[in-house]
Amino acid sequence: MESLAKQMRDAAERISRDWEDRLQRLVEVDCGTHNLSGVTVVGERFASWLREAGFTVEHLPAPGCAGVWVGRLPGRGKGRIGLLGHLDTVYPDGTAAERPLRREGNRLLGPGVSDMKGGLLVGLYAVRALSEVLPGAWGEIRFVLNSEEERGSPHTKETMLEALEGSDAVFVLESARADGSLVSARAGVAAFVLESLGKAAHAGVEPEKGRNAIVDLVERLSALQERSAGQKDFRINIGRIEGGTVSNVVPDRARAEIDVRLFSAGGLQAVTRLMEEVAALPSVTGGEARVERTLWFPPMEKTEGNRRLAELAKRCARSLNFFVEDVWTGGGSDANWVSSRGIPCLDGLGPVGGSDHSPGEYLEAVSMVPRIALLALLMAEVAGDAAE
Repeated sequence: MESLAKQMRDAAERISRDWEDRLQRLVEVDCGTHNLSGVTVVGERFASWLREAGFTVEHLPAPGCAGVWVGRLPGRGKGRIGLLGHLDTVYPDGTAAERPLRREGNRLLGPGVSDMKGGLLVGLYAVRALSEVLPGAWGEIRFVLNSEEERGSPHTKETMLEALEGSDAVFVLESARADGSLVSARAGVAAFVLESLGKAAHAGVEPEKGRNAIVDLVERLSALQERSAGQKDFRINIGRIEGGTVSNVVPDRARAEIDVRLFSAGGLQAVTRLMEEVAALPSVTGGEARVERTLWFPPMEKTEGNRRLAELAKRCARSLNFFVEDVWTGGGSDANWVSSRGIPCLDGLGPVGGSDHSPGEYLEAVSMVPRIALLALLMAEVAGDAAE
């Protein structure tokens, strides 16, 4: 493997000299999930680079989002390899102009550099390196670009999973952890909105005619916190609350946004039951409540297939003269969906980065070439294993 590793490293260095310019072209476009035109611009821009690398690319529309792009690169071997990434970010319109790509020492900062424009480029250049060193050695490489990962892929997950069905391995291009670790397991994620409905009234003249939704919501949230304590299947975080209009009006509406981390296959059912129980509790003010689930990813468990890919990645990294570990993380990604279908999957194949979803989001520039070489070598080994 050492000889092949050197060839991959040399190829990665040779063909990726323009990666920073391409990163700027991805980061300079506002592409929050709800900005369909911006996500489409980024998708078509990246699709053109895939076509330059030999892929045929199909854009598959989906309701409520910019859809899915599927690139296919046939080879002469037997290995079926999936590369998966997403085009959308969490940032509002105007962020690209406010925070253009900039360099601070070895770090590149900008919206989406780590989550996950840098990872998309690692995938692109890894395919080009593999094509140069071992042309056509695979059966088919499928490069899937999702447009709504940041909200849980509700409209695209079936299209995405259908495109990856039958893969011997899927490599997800989210950034590596800050220490370079890969991700072989993830918590599941769910999000709920708990809303209390009351009745407005003048707080000074006739408060008795009102039903205070904020008071009702606070009572329900206290009950939720108490009843969820010590749960092993999930963990909740009450992350945002809002309600009322002005201080001299009894508020008729209040809502809370609640994040949930799921640690088992039964975690979603357990927390959904709890949320429904809390919404059905008698109101202290005479109002009522309702609950809605707005997002979820199933847990990505460390299956045998995921474990084998992680061990293979460690061997490949050692042959490239660096070390990686694989870890569990509390954040969700489209890897959760892929792994839940029984497809061997490894995440965190992008460059080293961090501070995602914040003004400090960064990418470690020196990690690009090693990660390109690592992914190219991983794909070569998977293709070789499939041919045996």
